[in-house]
Amino acid sequence: MTTVIALANQKGGVGKTTSTVNLACALAQRHRRVLAIDMDPQSSLTIYYGHNPRALEKQEATLYWALMKDQAMENLILAGGAGTPDLIPASISLAGAEPELTLLWDSASVFRDKLQPVRDRYDFILVDCPPSLTLLTVNALAAADTLLIPVKTDYLSIMGIPLLLDTVEKVRKRLNTHLDIFGVLPTMYNARNIHDNDCLAELREILTSRIRLFEPVHRSTSFDRSSAMSQATLEAFPDTPGVRVYHQLADELLTHGESR
Repeated sequence: MTTVIALANQKGGVGKTTSTVNLACALAQRHRRVLAIDMDPQSSLTIYYGHNPRALEKQEATLYWALMKDQAMENLILAGGAGTPDLIPASISLAGAEPELTLLWDSASVFRDKLQPVRDRYDFILVDCPPSLTLLTVNALAAADTLLIPVKTDYLSIMGIPLLLDTVEKVRKRLNTHLDIFGVLPTMYNARNIHDNDCLAELREILTSRIRLFEPVHRSTSFDRSSAMSQATLEAFPDTPGVRVYHQLADELLTHGESR
């Protein structure tokens, strides 16, 4: 059974793309068929994987053309090779999908419907959402089975969590009754920083026992270095302390998916 995971937070710079890449890699290393989808007009995931969004846009080979035009989703898949996730890329044209979606009667479920023909090809599909609570993010939540919320351990990143949780509840009621929350993943954590530890404590208060708070991913320059190499950190620098968390998440997702 396929599990679709949305990685979302309306705040930018919280590690969504880094988490998507490393979690996708960890799942692929466990011999699962994995597809990563770039749903952010900034195209960070596409660039991370070493592709040129402008060139793909000229070829009408990005997510926008499947969402808003007649391009089939399967025609957009860039094969990742043995042991590497496949990718559906994005480009800046995806920003134009937002006003176009508002004109459609099924504006919140377009992505879910378009994804259906390729869904069963994969064990896991990871959707890297834009840093905003717009129709693109709502579309991702409507298509997802579960949500992972990366959040940087600073107050500005944490403040938006309640609003995202409210959005999830609305999506559950109106669009996707099966959507659950896998958990919140603290990122860029510095254990020696008082502010970071205060933020972790604040997160625990916000989430109480309703939503799981995963072990934080420690801050490391290895994540930046590996992105410049177009590689997952757990491949390029497997001894990086934060990498272990993504392996743990992958193992838990395997159990999570089997229990659904």
